[in-house]
Amino acid sequence: MTMNLPALTATPAAAPIEHIRLQYANDGFLLLSGLIDEATSRSASELLLQLPGMDANSAAIAPPDLYNAQRELVEHYARQDEVLLSCFSDAFIDMTGILVDQIDLHRPNGVQTQNLLTASTAWTQPSPHIDGIPKENRHRTFPGPYQIAFIIYLSDIECRGGGTIGWPGSQHKVRGKAQSDLLHYEYLFDLNKEVPDLDLGEPVELLPKRGDILFFQHLWVHGATFNIRPEPRLAIRPLCSCSACNTRWYKRDGWSFWQP
Repeated sequence: MTMNLPALTATPAAAPIEHIRLQYANDGFLLLSGLIDEATSRSASELLLQLPGMDANSAAIAPPDLYNAQRELVEHYARQDEVLLSCFSDAFIDMTGILVDQIDLHRPNGVQTQNLLTASTAWTQPSPHIDGIPKENRHRTFPGPYQIAFIIYLSDIECRGGGTIGWPGSQHKVRGKAQSDLLHYEYLFDLNKEVPDLDLGEPVELLPKRGDILFFQHLWVHGATFNIRPEPRLAIRPLCSCSACNTRWYKRDGWSFWQP
């Protein structure tokens, strides 16, 4: 039987900024609460539940949306519903600016959902990976396709309910491995092959509440899990169609993951 992992809940965004900066620098990620107001997160959650396929009818999902039967993952792509875009609040933009030490950030203008329906398979601890690894994208390890990435959770998540698994401080180990042979690990695809064999320490299971936001660094190691709970795990990620973003972490159809 797979043992439960240590649980991690959100840090309040009202915590001292120096504490937030230090935690992000050391751990490689932050799960923060208090950046989206209650009414906005509730309305966004209600909208997600009404989208095609969320009733487990996969036949209702049509391009550009995707359905991953293995993970029971429903991805609605390049949504521009105002209620979803409202999740990228002024507080979210300001916190992003603090973490990347930048000002005057442009805003995301699209959304990709990452909703997990109830899986019929047994829950297992996922294999660790870093983001940006598809071989066809040829993303270089340095400087990498992204500086910071995000997941906005729009449901309350219980143990084994689809919460992200993360390895605190793992970005330091991965960076060290990459720097040990810059030529061999020039591309993220090749570097990622080494990740499962690194001594990453013990993982934690993130248990966010609706409205909590995960911020994470380039090279931070995490794992995508199944949801064995009866309620869907609701989450979104910010997209952007601007030319600057489309030269970095390009996805498809004129959209990229948003980079500030």
